[in-house]
Amino acid sequence: MNLSNLQRLFSNYSTQSFATKNLSTESKRSSIQVCILNAHTPLGRMASFLIKQNPLVSKVKIQGDRKVTNLAEELNLIDTKCRVEPYPHVKDLPKSLMGVDIVLLLSNQVWPQDTPIGKRILGESQRVYDVIKECTLQAPKATVIVAVPPVSVFTPFVANVFKQSHFYHPGKILGSAAMAQVTINSLVGRYHDMDPFITHVPLIGGPDIDVAVPLLSRAKPVPVPARCTNILMSKFRQVELESFPKIYCKQNCNEYHPISEAYALNNMIVTLGLGILEDPKAVYNAFVRTNVVSSCQYLVTLLQFSKEGVVHNFGLPTLTHFELGMLERAITLIKLREEIATELVSYVEGKCKTPIMKRAGFN
Repeated sequence: MNLSNLQRLFSNYSTQSFATKNLSTESKRSSIQVCILNAHTPLGRMASFLIKQNPLVSKVKIQGDRKVTNLAEELNLIDTKCRVEPYPHVKDLPKSLMGVDIVLLLSNQVWPQDTPIGKRILGESQRVYDVIKECTLQAPKATVIVAVPPVSVFTPFVANVFKQSHFYHPGKILGSAAMAQVTINSLVGRYHDMDPFITHVPLIGGPDIDVAVPLLSRAKPVPVPARCTNILMSKFRQVELESFPKIYCKQNCNEYHPISEAYALNNMIVTLGLGILEDPKAVYNAFVRTNVVSSCQYLVTLLQFSKEGVVHNFGLPTLTHFELGMLERAITLIKLREEIATELVSYVEGKCKTPIMKRAGFN
C-alpha cells in the first residue's frame, strides 16, 4: 500500500469516527444563570441572597436601581461558586438579560397591602411591558417567572407581549404561586402543630390568594378534616369565619412577606434548574397556559420541567364538592383577568383609551 492510499484510509477513518459523535451534547451542563429584575426591592434583595447560595446557579445578574451595586458587593463576600453581577441603570437592562436561563420578574415597588388591584395593574403595566419587550430581544428562549402581583393578570400579559415576537413558548412563561403556597403551608402546619417546612398542600386554580384553591383534603403528611376546611380557608382568604364562603375573599387581598416568598421562589428556581439540567424529577406547581379546562386558558397545576420548559402537565386530581365549588368561582375570576391582560397590552401600546378595569368598575 503506497503513501497516498494510507493517507486516504486514515482520512476516511478519522472523518467517520468523528461524524458518529455529537460533540455538542457529550458534555452536560452543570449550572444555570439567573437574572432578577427589580432586585432593589426587599423581595429582590432576599431572593438574590438565597439564589447566591444555590448550588445550581453559577451567575446571578441583578437589575434595579443604584442599590444593587452595594448589594452585589456584599453578596460576593459569601464564599460560593455563584457570582453576582449588578446592573444599576436602565441602559444596562439588555446586558442583564443576555445569556441567562431564567428571568425572575418582580414588582418594581412595594405597594401597600390595601392598594386596589386596578391601581396595582396600571402602576406596573408600563414597566413590565418595557422589560418584557427587551426580554423578547435579548433572552427569547429563557424561562420567565412572573412574580408581579396580581400574577393572574401579568402572566397572560407577559405571554401576549411574547406573542408579538418571533419566539413564543407557552411552556416557558410561568406565573409564581409562591405567596399562596407558603401561606397555606404555614396555616396547615400550625393547625397540625407541625413544622410548616414539612407541610405541603397541593394548589390549583390561580396564583393569587383570592383565586388560589388549596386542596386541603390532600395535604401532606396529614390531610385536613372536612369539618375544619372552612376555618383554614377563611384564614387563608382573610375573612371572618361567619362570613365565609358568602364573602369569598377580602377585598384587594394581597400578602407581602418577602422572606417567605423569596424562599418559595428559590425553591421554584431550583426545580426549574434541575429541569434545565435534565433531571427527570423536576416537578413543581405554577400558573401556566393549559387546556385542562375549557373555561379559562391559564391554571395553576403540577408540572414537570425540562430544558424545553414544561414537558408534562399532571392536570387536576379528583376534587371534593367543596374544592370543586371553590375552583368554579376561581375560574370565573381568572377568565376576567385574562380579558384584562389582553386589553392591557392594547392600552399600554396606546391602541385603546380606557382599560377594561375602569369600564367594568374594577378598582
